[in-house]
Amino acid sequence: MARVKIANKVFRLKHGGEYDVPMLAKMTFINGQEFHIVADLLNMNGFPVPGGMQGPLINWIVNNKLLFVEDTRNF
Repeated sequence: MARVKIANKVFRLKHGGEYDVPMLAKMTFINGQEFHIVADLLNMNGFPVPGGMQGPLINWIVNNKLLFVEDTRNF
């Protein structure tokens, strides 16, 4: 079994708009959009992102940390 790279992180987009996501297309996100990654599975709006979009979106988030605020909360 593969090791999990991101166990639990929440990233919040600083500014909404249209972004070019490599291997996908231009995508539009709202201001403050949350990206929740649990056990290397990306969720948006409480739902998992389709399988083919998982890798490119996670890589885009990890490679563009200046666009995001890490908003992980521990309760």
